[in-house]
Amino acid sequence: MFDLSAYALRFLEYLVLMVLFGVPLFGWYGLRRPALADALAGWPFMGVLLVSAAVGLVLTGADVVFKTAGIMGMPVADVDRESLGWYLFETSAGRAAMARGALLIAMVCVLGWHRRRGKVESAFPLAATLAGGALASLAWNGHAAAGEGMAGAVRLAAGLVHLLAAGGWVAAVLMFLGMLLQGKEASRNDRLRSTHDFLHGFSTLGTIFVAALIVSGIAHYGDLTAWSLPTLVQSTYGNLLLVKLALFGGMLGLGALHRWALVPRLGRALTSGNPAQEVRALRQSLAAEAILATSIVGVVSVLGTLSPM
Repeated sequence: MFDLSAYALRFLEYLVLMVLFGVPLFGWYGLRRPALADALAGWPFMGVLLVSAAVGLVLTGADVVFKTAGIMGMPVADVDRESLGWYLFETSAGRAAMARGALLIAMVCVLGWHRRRGKVESAFPLAATLAGGALASLAWNGHAAAGEGMAGAVRLAAGLVHLLAAGGWVAAVLMFLGMLLQGKEASRNDRLRSTHDFLHGFSTLGTIFVAALIVSGIAHYGDLTAWSLPTLVQSTYGNLLLVKLALFGGMLGLGALHRWALVPRLGRALTSGNPAQEVRALRQSLAAEAILATSIVGVVSVLGTLSPM
């Protein structure tokens, strides 16, 4: 029961912090470009960010309690102040959790201040930076921070790049899906053209995310397993990694489908004035990609607890 609860907690923490990082990142990216701003108009950015930050704080606190209980070999209900203090101050994961909590509290303060001023857009750069730091701190929850010396620094760098690139991509997929789900009359909404332009313009940034994921993933795997191919088929870690790679391949395929087929078809349909069918096809494809993305996050939440050898 503990393991299942711990995995679910890790999954939620990864997913929430990815959204918390990606939403202000793309808000900043989109609202700084007049051609794309209309696609994001009306989005409840501040509400999403404040709720996500609050949930992230709760999940961070719960994660600390669960990890303390796991290390100490005691029931969660028996975790006391002394045990928590030891975990927070004497372990790298505990110190990372404190940093994560501080960053999330700072983010809530920043968001609250900008909300009072009525300038949501001005909060995006700092909010994305703070959330990126909180997401990056999850590297200390897995293998990325387990090395030493120069090799350890390279492993940590690869883990950080992998986390941030994954956060950007996952959040982008969820935001694009949200744009196309805005109301049943979306196919007749003027903002659909802006949404198409946003999707079309994302291709370069999406390529950067994918390249960063591939390079950092290869480096991370090679460092953890010494390029041992038998590990892929002879260990639980390797089997789950193959599942992750299959899901990632599915996302790559859908991303290529969007870029080279569905988005251009939507553009042509908008010109002809009847985009309903293309909007539906793109919604379904993005929904499938979102399912694959959340499945990868679920696999990652387990992979970080397993020995790679």
